[in-house]
Amino acid sequence: MSQIAHPPHTSRFTFHFSLFTFHFFRALPVLMLIEKAWRWRMVRRFFQRPAPPAGPDPRLVSILQPILSGDPTLAAGLEANLRAQSRYTREFLWLVDSDDAPGQAICRDLIARYPDHRVRLILLPPPGVRQNPKMVKLIAGAAAAAGDVICVLDDDTRLPDSGLEQCLPYLDQPGVGLAFGLPYYVNFSNLWSSLVSAFVDSHSLLTYIPYTVLTEPFTINGMFYAVKRVELDAVGGFAGLEGTLADDFAVAQRFRAHGRRLAQTPLLHGISTQVTGPGHYLSLIQRWFIFPRESLLRYLSPRDKAIVYGLGLGPALFPLGVLLSLALRPSWGKGIYALTYFGVSCGLFAHLNHTYLGHATPLRGMALVPLIQALFPLQLLAALLAPQRIVWRGHLIAAESGGTLRFVRRRVPPGSADMRSSVAPQADGAVALDDSTD
Repeated sequence: MSQIAHPPHTSRFTFHFSLFTFHFFRALPVLMLIEKAWRWRMVRRFFQRPAPPAGPDPRLVSILQPILSGDPTLAAGLEANLRAQSRYTREFLWLVDSDDAPGQAICRDLIARYPDHRVRLILLPPPGVRQNPKMVKLIAGAAAAAGDVICVLDDDTRLPDSGLEQCLPYLDQPGVGLAFGLPYYVNFSNLWSSLVSAFVDSHSLLTYIPYTVLTEPFTINGMFYAVKRVELDAVGGFAGLEGTLADDFAVAQRFRAHGRRLAQTPLLHGISTQVTGPGHYLSLIQRWFIFPRESLLRYLSPRDKAIVYGLGLGPALFPLGVLLSLALRPSWGKGIYALTYFGVSCGLFAHLNHTYLGHATPLRGMALVPLIQALFPLQLLAALLAPQRIVWRGHLIAAESGGTLRFVRRRVPPGSADMRSSVAPQADGAVALDDSTD
């Protein structure tokens, strides 16, 4: 039987490619340990950098906080920010839906208990069907703010003492338009909250910091960021972004489109989210995976996408591959490597938790890290296969192709006599300043 002849150059290419692939996968276990050590080194180097010189203090810092009731730790978080020490003069603008009676009650109680603080409660109509609830509030808050520095602070996020002093000097660096911090989670009140908090704490520093060594930041952590009023006005403010699902990425892209840099600062801020059960846990994780898929990965350059996949997807899938390989073809060598890999992961995280996070993750949370690493690929797969819908404190929101959104079902306003949900558009209304504010 005659054989089909292949061109010699094709055979050589196939041979060399196969040889490269063989050696690559043989070296992969060692490369993944080196990659972990490199991330850890980049984090240490980041925090060892000298702080930029502080410029003149801002006349007034306006802190915008979009608020929605539903988390039992909401009041404690708002109070923590009022109590946080800062040499800057601050005003807090609490932006609350007009039908959110519990949220308004929490705000009024804190305003009464802290009469010396400058706090304004701003009531707004519920957002429209295709409007981002947070962005609508930020547009109204920016219009009402009197500060020459504008900060956006999520209602579950807690600034530390002198946190603003740690962040705002970066706004005086050449070309910087926006400065943002690094999140970690502090709620370990039950298993599901612990899983979320341990997931974030074990990934946050090792994810957000190393990629900025390879490229300029192309997105921000929307839990807290700061801009100068003149810079915000120069890029057009938040107007026009209310139809975007991932508000943090939309804001980052607006600043970058106007030639402004995004500054990753060493400010660490805690977040408290009470996760009530497995359904809440899965919906929260799914929301985190949907946001980058429907926004960030659609608009990044090929180079930035390669960095995301190289530093994100590959290392995230590897731990499950280690366990599957051990389960399918067990050996002493694989067992020793698995213990080494997960041991190194826990050891590096223990160091970061002690050195930078102030032991935010307790010992029982540390024990969850190997489980979280193994579950991550399965959670990612589930998020990709599940309907692209987000549950956020009772609201059901559809993530649409291209990065837009649509309310599928609104939560029933607490205390409402009408128990039916609605997706009807809400009429636009003017900003209402509550009479109880000072």
